[in-house]
Amino acid sequence: PMTRKDLVVIGTLAIFILLFLSPAWARGAPGFFNHGDLYTYHWPLRHHTAAAMIAGRLPFWNPYVLLGVPHAANPQAALFYPPALLELLLPAVMALAWDQILHILWAAFGAFLLARAFRAPRAGAGALAAAYALSPFLVYRVTAGIPTLLAALSWAPWAWLAWLRGGAPLLAAVFSLQFFSGHPQFLLINAVGMALWAAANKARFALWTRLAAGACGALALAAVQWLPTLEFLRGSNRSSWPAEFISSYSLDPSALLMWLWPGIHGTPPGGDWRQPISVFYESGGVWLGVLILAMAVFGLARGRMRLGAICLVVVGLFLSLGINGPFGSLLGLPGFSYLRTPARWSFLVLWGLWLLAGAGLRRFPSSARRAAALSLLPLVVLAELVFWDSRFLRYQDPKPFTASNADVAVRLAGRPQRVLTDPSLANPNKTIVYRMRNVNGYDAFFPAGAARWAFEAEGAPAADSSRVLVSRWRSTVAARAGVRVRLSAGGIETAGDAWPLAAFVDRQGRRLTPDPLLSIDAPERWRVSGLVPASAASVAIAEARWPGWRAFLDDRPVEPAPWGPAFQSVPLPSSKAVLDLRLEFTPSRWAWWAALSIATWALWLLNAARRMEAA
Repeated sequence: PMTRKDLVVIGTLAIFILLFLSPAWARGAPGFFNHGDLYTYHWPLRHHTAAAMIAGRLPFWNPYVLLGVPHAANPQAALFYPPALLELLLPAVMALAWDQILHILWAAFGAFLLARAFRAPRAGAGALAAAYALSPFLVYRVTAGIPTLLAALSWAPWAWLAWLRGGAPLLAAVFSLQFFSGHPQFLLINAVGMALWAAANKARFALWTRLAAGACGALALAAVQWLPTLEFLRGSNRSSWPAEFISSYSLDPSALLMWLWPGIHGTPPGGDWRQPISVFYESGGVWLGVLILAMAVFGLARGRMRLGAICLVVVGLFLSLGINGPFGSLLGLPGFSYLRTPARWSFLVLWGLWLLAGAGLRRFPSSARRAAALSLLPLVVLAELVFWDSRFLRYQDPKPFTASNADVAVRLAGRPQRVLTDPSLANPNKTIVYRMRNVNGYDAFFPAGAARWAFEAEGAPAADSSRVLVSRWRSTVAARAGVRVRLSAGGIETAGDAWPLAAFVDRQGRRLTPDPLLSIDAPERWRVSGLVPASAASVAIAEARWPGWRAFLDDRPVEPAPWGPAFQSVPLPSSKAVLDLRLEFTPSRWAWWAALSIATWALWLLNAARRMEAA
């Protein structure tokens, strides 16, 4: 149990962290400086989630990028993650800033409790908590603009604490929340590290059993998210992407020097980093400060339970090297091929060093003088990391990134048509905020049909591992997709030959008039009606085909058929004269997976209440 002195240490640490971060939150428009995805990806996603939930519905579908993509199935949408509800209470940008601040504090709190559970002295636990929460491995996620990575990492010490001190039910809850937080990759990496560490422990079989039980419980608790996500992965661009995408961000051996001093090759804020900025943030985070690294060396020499930590360091190193290391062939195996970014396995190195430092602190010789020196350790560690972090955790005004264009909003927002944003525009996903359907976009993974459509539209490959970059907009392929507008730095251009999003077609795929009347009540609910031309064979729907779309013709279910490389159509009976078509989207078997999660959480809460009553 925590003592009053423990609360004083962790409370003091929280105050220091909040004061350090005050330039980013103590103003009307809070925000962190970032090089990457915060405003180009996460802000539009969170905006879409919040707008839908405020309107009283769950946002299962996002029609505004990449011809339409599943939204609830995307873990980075964090639809079922409780802290993401901040978006319902605060403006999205402010909520994102506090999301990151609170997860840094959560990481510190969890690391402190875990260090105390490992019997580290109170001051040493405070130093370890500061070292983890303010380590570049977490801080760089803020500067890279990926709050979901930070959130997942903040749960890592809590998972270890639940595993070693709380039992399988608590571990299941922590795993599920770590999954809901938006980046399952670090859940998997952390779980592998736990299994490796247990292998070097005398109670390995008990620990493995508890780990397996917690994982099975988490599968049931998080079924509402992970099963749609698995379906999304299988049908996405990641299911068959080239080897160079799988092995991207394999750690270069020269980056190992950054683990001893992270600025040895320069930094993006300093302007002297020569490689892509993302490589810096993925490669150089394994640094806990000079004093904590020194304590890790001491723990290696004198501490207990060293073998497990060494195993983490060695396996993490080899896996993070990717194609540059001995385990490069693993990258093509099922499951590994979905992960990308081998350098993230370096988390195991960081965690192994953290555990070794804890072992060193436990074995630190006791004397009055050394106890006094140890009491200063948290302040010294904080000073060292704050000095480094200050160039990364600094304020950035979000208004230039989130300001709206009045002309675009008035002329294009909410229209049942498609736009094509010029590939030179930096933020194609901002069309989400305007409720404009964009054929281009940016996402960690997206339906494979979007890449096939892009190839057909461009006449050449026009998609990479995370983007669709179509530039040809006056073509038959673009017209059939409903592309009526091109947005570029030069302004708005329109085309008059675009098809509507729902059109009658004959057996040869030719458009027939008059067009049906289309009503889109919500991204997940369409209504198409009108008089059917005599030679109409089907209704072509220019929205991405995906499992979960259901069609009802005169309230009777019909099976949608493929239309082109990405879209869908609904066949019509030859005698059909008047059309009444309804289209709805929910994730496949949604009711079953939601019921499983709800029932499991109810049982979990009942069990927790009984335990509390018994205690």
